Amino acid sequence: MKSISYIFATLLIAGGLQAQTPAEPAEKGPGVKVRIKNVQVEEQQTPQLNVTNIKMKRWTAKNWIEFDVEFDIKLPPEAGGRKGSFPGMQLNIYAALQEMTKEAKPKRIVLQGSLDLLDIPADEPCHALAYISPATMKSLTMKDTVTASVDIQGWGVEMVVGGKVIAAKSSVGKSAWWEAKDNFEIMQGMVLNKMQTPFAAVFGDYDVPVKAK
Repeated sequence: MKSISYIFATLLIAGGLQAQTPAEPAEKGPGVKVRIKNVQVEEQQTPQLNVTNIKMKRWTAKNWIEFDVEFDIKLPPEAGGRKGSFPGMQLNIYAALQEMTKEAKPKRIVLQGSLDLLDIPADEPCHALAYISPATMKSLTMKDTVTASVDIQGWGVEMVVGGKVIAAKSSVGKSAWWEAKDNFEIMQGMVLNKMQTPFAAVFGDYDVPVKAK
């Protein structure tokens, strides 16, 4: 994904975000350590599935914005160690768009979503998938086709266990830029888990389970 725009970077500095540092990867949490290894943001077209016993409809595949968060966990021996699984944690995702609010003092629009991850294994690399729908993107960008490299200006992710952020990663340095709420219009619930999208039936066991909403 392209580097964040100069305007957005200036806004981050103006908001004093360099003083705000998210939890370092692999910071110790309540019985679990999490390391966020990589976050890939790209567009995925609506999957076309072959099904039977229904009359098919004509439709055109559109671009969804996909977040693929790769991470791993470590558990203490009493929780199963390398053979154990962690029952659940929350993944928060923030996506900053090019668009600004139409106010006297405009704010950058940031889409947010929370995923409840379940049964996370400690013996293998893990992935969590999340999406922004084409309808949401069009309502804000007024574009029929969006791409991650152009329309997503920056992102941030954080893992939460027991109400505590135990790991975080950002496309803009090490600062938790999404905490500068005076600079951003946070629109909650706009980033969806896979089960809320047409991708629910694809990718098999590539990603960890999520709690249905």
